[in-house]
Amino acid sequence: MYEENPGTVTSALTNSSAVVFSAATISRILELTTADNSTVRIDTVTPNASGVVTVASGAEVVLVGSSDTAQTTLVVPNNAPVLVFQGKGGVNVVLDNGSVAPQAPPGVTERVVVGSAGNDKIVVADAKNTQVTLGSGNSTVVTGSGDDTVEAGLGNSTITGGSGHSIVKLAGKATDYVVTVQDGHAVVTHAGGGKTTDISNIQYVQLDNNKALVFANDSKEAAVSTLYAAAFGRDGDAHGLQYYFDGAKAGYSLTQIAESFLQSAEYKARPEQSDTDFISDLYLHTFARAAEAGGLAYWTAALASGASRAEVIANFVSVAGQNLDGAIHTEATVVGQVTIVHNIV
Repeated sequence: MYEENPGTVTSALTNSSAVVFSAATISRILELTTADNSTVRIDTVTPNASGVVTVASGAEVVLVGSSDTAQTTLVVPNNAPVLVFQGKGGVNVVLDNGSVAPQAPPGVTERVVVGSAGNDKIVVADAKNTQVTLGSGNSTVVTGSGDDTVEAGLGNSTITGGSGHSIVKLAGKATDYVVTVQDGHAVVTHAGGGKTTDISNIQYVQLDNNKALVFANDSKEAAVSTLYAAAFGRDGDAHGLQYYFDGAKAGYSLTQIAESFLQSAEYKARPEQSDTDFISDLYLHTFARAAEAGGLAYWTAALASGASRAEVIANFVSVAGQNLDGAIHTEATVVGQVTIVHNIV
């Protein structure tokens, strides 16, 4: 085992693969390894004949060698915060520290796993919040019962969510990808490179610049997703969206959820609007078009007659959800990148 300063580690990882070791991934690695000191303790190891990986006590970044020609089944330590698999043959690994309930809050990464250049199979079988960064092979990942993130896109991958709340990360913007629906799966194909990411039991794909692809299970979830655009003018964030999906499953109405949006600090920080401006913005942010005169008159009259703004927003996003589900065909465009994938969860 040896120690390096963060600058040296950053340079080494970036030089090895600037795509795999993005600035965000390196930052997360350093957060995990320099919390109690200013250096990173690194151990380079070779598995024994049975695939058992033994590391020095206190190792923080473990570089695990594997075959360049065949997939290697490994037994890895449970306490290392960062595992980097090397080699071209791929690895087959189960990560399990025995935990069944998350110990860290959502969004706090406790473990980083970086795949090899081969075809990997990585199963997160515990509740430790884990970031899995895949290499260029064709890999399979099963997430766990924590708050997991899978960074994919360099190769073809199949990703199945576990019992926790997982997301997938892909580089680029929504127009870089084509989403197709296949038997409860969302297959995301890069329009330029052709690489596919087959996703099941996960409803959120984080893209660059806070954009996202969302896979709603039904028209109500699609409506909830569209609330973010209608009320805030932005894509939903993963944890907030999951919170409101859970609320919808628990029986909260769209009007109740919309009222929660209107009472939020984010919405209240917006300038006050007249009823006319409010309705005009709803048309623009929900359907990407200007309000027609009749529609504007109808909804402003409804507000003047006592309808609440939450009720009106709920009506707009309900129409959006039904359009996305194919139940009605009244709107050519619904703002946001929401796809209904029945039985995705």
